[in-house]
Amino acid sequence: MFAHLRQLSRTSAMRLAIRAALAQVGVLAVALAVLFVLLNRYVDRQIESALSGELAALASLPAEQRQDSVRVLAARGSKNLIRYYRLEAADGHLLAGNVQRWPAGLPADGRTRTLDLRVREPGEESDDAVRLPAVATRLPDGGRLLVAQAPGALEDLRETALTVAAALLGLSALLALALGVSLGRQWLARFEAISRTAGKIAAGDLTQRIGTSKRDDEFDLLAGHLNAMLARIETAVAGMREVSDNVAHDLRKPLTRLNTRLDVVLAQPRQADAYREALAQTAADAAEIMRTFDALLSIARLEAGSDIAAPEVFDLASVVRGVTELYADEAEDEGRPFNVDLAGNQRVHGQPALLSQALANLLDNAFKYTPPAVAITVRLTQENACASLEVIDHGDGIPASDHVRMTERFVRGDAARSQSGSGLGLALVKAITVAHSGRLELADTPGGGLTVRLSLPLA
Repeated sequence: MFAHLRQLSRTSAMRLAIRAALAQVGVLAVALAVLFVLLNRYVDRQIESALSGELAALASLPAEQRQDSVRVLAARGSKNLIRYYRLEAADGHLLAGNVQRWPAGLPADGRTRTLDLRVREPGEESDDAVRLPAVATRLPDGGRLLVAQAPGALEDLRETALTVAAALLGLSALLALALGVSLGRQWLARFEAISRTAGKIAAGDLTQRIGTSKRDDEFDLLAGHLNAMLARIETAVAGMREVSDNVAHDLRKPLTRLNTRLDVVLAQPRQADAYREALAQTAADAAEIMRTFDALLSIARLEAGSDIAAPEVFDLASVVRGVTELYADEAEDEGRPFNVDLAGNQRVHGQPALLSQALANLLDNAFKYTPPAVAITVRLTQENACASLEVIDHGDGIPASDHVRMTERFVRGDAARSQSGSGLGLALVKAITVAHSGRLELADTPGGGLTVRLSLPLA
């Protein structure tokens, strides 16, 4: 319980709530203080106005009537008494009133002052020293008249305002703290859920995802981004495991063949030609292994975005023309129809060498997996803001259900099982295309065959 409270007190929500409560109480205190000062001024003006009015009214009366009026006013009961009076003769002796002596600090100038007065309530024998606002004036006959304000409704208003202000301050602080505790508990619960999920993921369970609510708040936004990141990590880890399994499987055959050949050759003395042939076959197997690793390394660099070191703007048609000229002689030797249709001035941004390698891989596959009499076409066109490079053959093609899968590492079609290769050609082409912000698509050629299309954004 106490550990949970300590943890709650350390949450950002609780700290923000305490700061907000302090700021709110401070602002409210200043506002109430200003209001209280204004209220005090209003009360003082009302008292001053009332005292001055009554003082003027009594002073304007004839002497005998003034004395009777003061005597009647001073003789009221204590429950109804709201003012105190003192009427003096010219020689200073008391004519009427309940203020026992004239205060030393009160001149008869008609201005209101607050000072201590010795007053006597009706029916009481002792005098009381009371601090009251009072005003005095000099009468025409030389006497003096004093009127003082007793505590009443205006003073009660002042005290009530002070009490209400204190209550508002306390209530405001309590509400702010209660809101902070509520928000802190909600935030802490969400963070604990994220922490538990993170712990399970750290333990190796990459299928875990952070739960979201229907509030669509910042926690749900964060959870969405984290879940997307976890999905990518899970996919990457699964792909890495698949690649590791495929590498082990595909390299087992050439390594086993290489090891067996060496064992056979070394089993007994042989002629120089036998050793030379064994070394040549061993070099071929080693070259195949190196090509596999080079392709894997190129794919990894491209997917990491580190293999396009010095991109440039160039005409893709010139690159395609240079590559297709190398394959034109091979097509002529095979008696294969080989067509090249290029739309010039297709300027793209990237590395010409990488796109040449991608096109060469596509042409290698087309020449390798189609009979010599099958036509192959290389076409470069412009579609909207993209250069579209297509390698079209009219062979057996690939089932449409395998088009996406064929661009993955170590995936080979049924027709390629009897041919040498590692199943990395299309995967490398895809990596090069994506590195150039393009898109690789496989489609069926009308009339049979396979069309591989690279769509690259124009520079």
